[in-house]
Amino acid sequence: MEPLKQKMNVTISTGSIIKIIAIFLLLGFLYLVRDILAIIFISIVIASALDPWIDALQKRKIPRAIGILVVYLAIIGVVSLAVMLIVPPIVEQVKQITGSFPQYYDKLVQLYSTFQNFSNKYGVEGSVQNSLNSLSDSLAQLGSGIFTFSSRFLGGIIGLFAVMVMVFYLTIGEAGIKEFFHSIAPSKYQPYLVQKTNQVQHKLGQWLRGQLILSLIIFTLTFIGLTILGVKYALVLALIAGITEFIPYIGPIISAIPAVFLTFAMSPLKALLVVVLYIIIQQLENQIIVPKVMQKSVGLNPIVVIIVMLIGAKIAGVVGIILAVPTTTIIKIFLSDFFEERKEKEEKLET
Repeated sequence: MEPLKQKMNVTISTGSIIKIIAIFLLLGFLYLVRDILAIIFISIVIASALDPWIDALQKRKIPRAIGILVVYLAIIGVVSLAVMLIVPPIVEQVKQITGSFPQYYDKLVQLYSTFQNFSNKYGVEGSVQNSLNSLSDSLAQLGSGIFTFSSRFLGGIIGLFAVMVMVFYLTIGEAGIKEFFHSIAPSKYQPYLVQKTNQVQHKLGQWLRGQLILSLIIFTLTFIGLTILGVKYALVLALIAGITEFIPYIGPIISAIPAVFLTFAMSPLKALLVVVLYIIIQQLENQIIVPKVMQKSVGLNPIVVIIVMLIGAKIAGVVGIILAVPTTTIIKIFLSDFFEERKEKEEKLET
C-alpha cells in the first residue's frame, strides 16, 4: 500500500504580514540611527558609572550640578595638565632637530647623488621613476584621507559634546537614569528596570574605581621604569601613561610615542630600551593587571575580560575596547535572573 500523503496548509494572516513588515522597518530605522543609539548607550554607561561618585559628593553637601561640574573640570584639568607639561619638551626637541637640519640635508644630498649615480650605472632609473609616481599617488590618497579624518574628528567632537550634555542631565537628578527609563518603558516593567538600574550603577561605580586603580598602577610602573633608565620628563610621561590607561591595549602604544621621541634625540639605544619597557608594561597590563583588577571590581572572570575586550575591539575599535567590560557587566546583571530561575528549577527537580 502506498503511504498516505498528508497535505499541510499554512495560513498567514494579514496581521502577521503587517507585523513582519513593521519589524523590518523598525530594524532598518534602528540601523539608520545606530550612531545616535551608540551616543545614548555611552551616555547611560558613563552616567551610571559617575552617579555613585556624584552621590558621595552630595552627601558632603555639594549640590549635584556642582558635583558634575567638579568631575568634568577634574578630567579636563588632568588632561590639560598632561598636554601643557609634554608640549614644551617636544617643542624643544623639534627645535634641536631643526637646528641640526643643515647637517642632515647635506647627508641627504650626498646620499641622493650616490643613489643617482648608481641608478644611471645599473639602469634602475625607470623603476625609481615608477616608485616616485606611486609615491605621488599615495600622497594624493593621503590628502583625501586627511579630509576624511578631519570630518570624523569633527563628528567625534560633536558626539563628545552630546555625551557630556546627556550625562549631565542623566546625573543631575538623584533618579535621573530611572526617570529616563520611566519615560520610555511600559509601566509593568518599570519596577524591574529600577531594581536593575540600581545594580548597574553600583557595579559600574566599581568599574570606574577599578579603572582609576589601573591608571595608578600603570603610572607607578612607568615612572619607576623610566626613572631607572634615566629618562628625562619621567613624571610627565608616566602621567600620560596613566591617563591613556583608560584605553586598554591602545593606551600603552599612544603613551609610548612621546617617550620614544623624546628619548631618541638623546640616545637611540635608550629609546630602544624604552620601547622594551613599554612592551613589558603592556603585556603585564593585558595579561595580568587588567583581568585581575576587573575581576575584583566587577566580578568578571579574567578570561572573560580578555575575550570581551577583543570582541569590543573587533566591533567598535577603541570605543569598543573601553566599553567592553561595562557592557558585559550590564548584560551579566540582566541575565542573572534567568540563570537564577533556571538554577532554582534544577534544584527543585533534584529534590
